[in-house]
Amino acid sequence: MRALVYYGNKDVRLESNWEDPKILNDNDAIIKVSYTSICATDIEEWQFGPNYIQPEDTPVVHGHEITGEVIEIGKNPTALKIGDKVAVNNVIHCNSCFWCLKGQGGACVSMKVAGFHYDGGLAEYMRWPSDHLIKVSDSTPDEHGALIEPTSVACHAVRKSGVRPGDNVAVVGCGTVGLLTIQVLKASGANVAAVDIRPESLKLAKDFGADYTFDSRDKEIIEKMIEVSDGIGHDIVFETAGSAEAPKISIDYTRRGGKTILVGIYSAQPKMDFNQIVFFEREVIGSVGSAPGDMEAGVRLLNQGKIDPAPLISNIISLDNVVEEGYQKMASNSKGIFRILVKP
Repeated sequence: MRALVYYGNKDVRLESNWEDPKILNDNDAIIKVSYTSICATDIEEWQFGPNYIQPEDTPVVHGHEITGEVIEIGKNPTALKIGDKVAVNNVIHCNSCFWCLKGQGGACVSMKVAGFHYDGGLAEYMRWPSDHLIKVSDSTPDEHGALIEPTSVACHAVRKSGVRPGDNVAVVGCGTVGLLTIQVLKASGANVAAVDIRPESLKLAKDFGADYTFDSRDKEIIEKMIEVSDGIGHDIVFETAGSAEAPKISIDYTRRGGKTILVGIYSAQPKMDFNQIVFFEREVIGSVGSAPGDMEAGVRLLNQGKIDPAPLISNIISLDNVVEEGYQKMASNSKGIFRILVKP
């Protein structure tokens, strides 16, 4: 089969004769990949890695935001059947370490991820455990299924925040994860403010349900945000931008006694004034990837029509030009690009 394979730093190759995946144990399934979405983490691995990918795991088929169709199933009983449309729950937790047993799967020390530790979805076919494939409604467009993985990241962050209906919440950074976080928060009953520097992202945030939008360059932004949050400030602020200055900004936007949820991945080390946390008794919580149940929640929201990822699909390309039309475009900071999907 054809597959885009990661060998190392700035070294991904389109292989024309990569070995077809086969059932290796009774819990395995084989899917025909419908779409795989390119994520900023893929770009970071390509440009600056290996970071999450370990040298001993290379070469490995790249791609971790995947949807496809079941074409073969192992012997273990499963609710899936041949022909089912599925999203790939791309994280396999050990379920036996201290953190998994505490219900903190996101901190699992032995987690394995498709496209990083095991072959991922930038290929025509993929093997994955059948109990980590989640059925998607037949009425859901195939291309939307590839956005379930970043939706699960949003679900994980929202769950960790403990948000309640009526809370005043802000999202700093309206990229793909930030915009999906807005939709999950609206489904949770929160009042949501969106903050970004890009007018096109703020427009999308409004379309995605944000009650208020703010340009982070506005010198009066804090006063304006306090005004729309009952004169108190925001109960919870989600930082999804990943820029070096974003954590400080997000903490500043958080009310006394409130929570800041850090979701972004930082390529530069942020500078912090920790007195802004201590003096105002703010909580700062890290949130990465997803834990068991988060992707299932994302699929339910998608099936219910509470998540609409269509505006986030910037382009659909083939495996032949993933580097030129996918990786390079996403690395160029081109405006208006959220997710580029690959149709093998």
